[in-house]
Amino acid sequence: MRHALVTIAAALAALVLPASRAAAQGGTIAGAVVTLGTAEPIPSAQIMVVGGTQRATSDARGQFRLTGLSGATVTLEVRRIGYKVTRLSARVGDENVRVALESNPASLEALVVTGTPGATEKKAIGNSISTVDAAAVTAIAPITSMQSLLNGRAPGVVLQSATGAVGTGGHLRVRGLASLSLGNEPLVYVDGVRVDNDPSTGPANQAFGSSSISRINDINPDDIESIEVLKGPSAATLYGTEASNGVINIITKKGRDGAARWNVLAKQGVNYLQNWKTRFPTNYGLLNGQVVAVSMDSLINANGGDIFRNGRYQETQVSVSGGSSALSYYASGNLLDSQGAEPSNSERHYGARVNVGINPNPRFRTSIDAGYVSGPTNLSAEAGFGGRVWSTVLATPTNYNNPIRHGFYSAIPVEYDEVYHFWQDLDHLTGSIRFENEPTDWFQHRLTFGYDNVQQGDNLFQPRIDSLIPNPSFGSDALGLKDVTQNTINTRTIDYAATATWNVRPTIKSSTSVGGQYYHNSAYYVYAHGEVFPTPGLSSIDATTTNRVNDEDLTENATLGVYGQEQVAWRDRLFLTAALRSDQNSAFGTNFKRVTYPKYSLSWVASDEAFWSHFKDYVQTFRFRGAYGEAGKAPATYAALRTFASVPGYNDSPAVTPQFIGNPNLGPERGKEYELGFDANALDDRLDLQFTYYHKKTTDAILNRQITPSIGFSGTQPFNAGALLNTGLEWTVRATPYRSERVKVDLGFNLATNQNRILSLGQPGLTFVTAGTYVQHHVGYPAYGWFEKQLLNATVDAKGNILTANCADGKGGSMPCWGADGKWGTADDAPLVYLGRSTPPVEGSYTATVTLYDRLHLYTMLDFERGWKKLDGTTRVRCTFFGGRCPENFTPAQADPNRVAEVNSNHNLVDFLITNASFTKFREFTVSYDLPSSVARQFRTTRASIALSGHNLHTWTPYTGLEPESMFNGGSRGGNTSWEQTVLPQLTQWVLSVNLGF
Repeated sequence: MRHALVTIAAALAALVLPASRAAAQGGTIAGAVVTLGTAEPIPSAQIMVVGGTQRATSDARGQFRLTGLSGATVTLEVRRIGYKVTRLSARVGDENVRVALESNPASLEALVVTGTPGATEKKAIGNSISTVDAAAVTAIAPITSMQSLLNGRAPGVVLQSATGAVGTGGHLRVRGLASLSLGNEPLVYVDGVRVDNDPSTGPANQAFGSSSISRINDINPDDIESIEVLKGPSAATLYGTEASNGVINIITKKGRDGAARWNVLAKQGVNYLQNWKTRFPTNYGLLNGQVVAVSMDSLINANGGDIFRNGRYQETQVSVSGGSSALSYYASGNLLDSQGAEPSNSERHYGARVNVGINPNPRFRTSIDAGYVSGPTNLSAEAGFGGRVWSTVLATPTNYNNPIRHGFYSAIPVEYDEVYHFWQDLDHLTGSIRFENEPTDWFQHRLTFGYDNVQQGDNLFQPRIDSLIPNPSFGSDALGLKDVTQNTINTRTIDYAATATWNVRPTIKSSTSVGGQYYHNSAYYVYAHGEVFPTPGLSSIDATTTNRVNDEDLTENATLGVYGQEQVAWRDRLFLTAALRSDQNSAFGTNFKRVTYPKYSLSWVASDEAFWSHFKDYVQTFRFRGAYGEAGKAPATYAALRTFASVPGYNDSPAVTPQFIGNPNLGPERGKEYELGFDANALDDRLDLQFTYYHKKTTDAILNRQITPSIGFSGTQPFNAGALLNTGLEWTVRATPYRSERVKVDLGFNLATNQNRILSLGQPGLTFVTAGTYVQHHVGYPAYGWFEKQLLNATVDAKGNILTANCADGKGGSMPCWGADGKWGTADDAPLVYLGRSTPPVEGSYTATVTLYDRLHLYTMLDFERGWKKLDGTTRVRCTFFGGRCPENFTPAQADPNRVAEVNSNHNLVDFLITNASFTKFREFTVSYDLPSSVARQFRTTRASIALSGHNLHTWTPYTGLEPESMFNGGSRGGNTSWEQTVLPQLTQWVLSVNLGF
């Protein structure tokens, strides 16, 4: 595949000059696209010839060129996200065409390609679709990852970051948690092809055996044109099984008509942990019989220098686009080299993208798209595994006199860098070929073949350095170890869709669509492990001497779905849609038949009615919409099958033993959702409003029940039984309070709420099941809710011993936290009560852009999450483990008695650790400047801009731990429960970028 990509790139390079010469042939139209009123150039506008295949994209100066035209005049259609569609007649040969687009960020004429059989105008769709204009965002603000591009720009989409280490990501949640035992990640597509979006890949550098390298961040933000987000079953029906958590479709940049246009983007910056010298809580300990506080300066001296560094960020990208009416192309190559705040954390990726469009005639088009990324990501030990944060958070003066630790808890940070080496090697290729054909004016169809291949090698290497680091904290780890897992994940997509349209009457138009998809996913891994190298200098598993283990496995999953859809449009203002999809998935049980998902929607552009003329002065466009749809979530691969494990039998003969009982009746979880909303444009396009209410119910949620070992199988059995409900509101507001030829002010506000409640656990009388440490699935409460004893008041003596402790009784009153027998964990203890939800019920963002003289841009974003709680594991290990480091451990008489009681309760009172994690982040600030053309020409460029951008600049939060966003990524937490313990906080980043066009 890599060879094929290189071949395509070489062929494309050879085509650049011929394509440029072809641009001069045939009739030509050229001009510029600008904003109506201010005449501000509009980049990335799509210009196409109505009834023809010629198309172009405006450049950074708004200029475009179309070639290969015939006839005297043609009709041009110009589209751009955020503006109304414009059609105009142009004379062939005119090279001074001026197209003025009217600003309208919520334009109903904008084309949508996600969740529909073909490209459809937004006004015809009854469900909400959030669109991120990626090209416009990256043109102003340097964006360094896909998740940064999504964060705060689509209401209802929540990013739960795992760590601040570079090269890592987090979990994406769309409209809350919809599954009790399966993943809650949305599907991700690139140009209509399903891709791997695992958020927790990599070597196990965190506790609970997980890492936090996210596959979605393999995609280069600077290659993206736009992103469309479907938020639930009402919109994702046509994607069928596995789509109930939503769909994110990433649309990459395509070629443009005209001579080759080159672009060079260079970024230089810095990543650092903000205020780290004062950020860590103060620890206390005994030194020579006296209680003293840890000195950060003493720790820095012991480490031989700063514990955290300023890591360099640099990225360079070169891209070219151009073509003719018969062929268009976009190609790019980039190098990313980013260093984290820890010396052992870095990311170095090489990437390339080639998109080619071939138009042999006006009715046939072929698109070939391919993207590739390769390179290593190096991680540090953290989150309970050990490492710099761990040893610093638990530092104690008691170790000042320790000749090995010098005040740190387990080891000097530089020693962790010597002992543990974590990294992931990556090769990720995504490719597709699409054929689009319109044999007649009333019929069109397309066929897409897609392939996504991920090869990731997760490595842990511990060289033998026991003679260099005689620290007993490392034990046998300093004797050497090698652990390698090679994963190969393949996803194949075949997608066909056909649409026939005809005018039933002059006022009624009918569109009938049919289609089908086939998805096949396979995951193959080989694992090898060995311990203890006999001598320093060795590094292969074959050289280890003990505990050598190897393993191999292959899992496969396939889905075949077909659908039909009918849409009726009346006077191009009232649209009724009905669809039905049927799926079969290889993970379904043998007794489960095909699943069917219906979809219905209505969209009414009320502002096109005659009666709306009374409101036109105030509200120019107004649309009502509503939709109902269903989609699914397939069981885990092989969960329905009864399986046996290979074991040695009598006399070492081959044999098997029962492994998993399976369930032949197992089917998909089923999401059923309806939503209602409206879109409005008012005050002469100065105000846009989008509002949505959604009601999403999951039925047949998969749970696990205990089985009787006497039947020959142990453990649990999956079954369909549970139900949970998500409801919420989503608001998007865009406003232009001031606009003139010199100054333009644009404001944006996104707000989303989510109420989550478990309706049933599928068994009579069953009210809750444990979902993790301190977490339950409890009927009537949110999924993954926090449940523990809640201390109301306590008394302690001068030494911190608990005299009395009263807890909530779950009925609005109080009772002793432990029973009359004075023992914890007996039947007369206070009950576990609901303490809060582990995912935010409210999230949103504010944005502001000020443009001066069409050249200077000031952009800022603040985002927030409200109303949720996180377990502060950092305080947990400081105060209640490892001897205690907090003031309550040493001077209980001077502290809050409730806090003292909880710290000294031997982990029986932990509600003080489950704390408010609400926050507001100063997420982005950018100042950019477009150089005048006269200045740009002095550098032999056609255009030039420079920008300075900051990310994660400040946090306002009541959270008591290190970082309200960071958390464990795997294990029993699985990204659904927020538990932060000695995880590296989010890093602050400043990036200076220079963008040159040729």
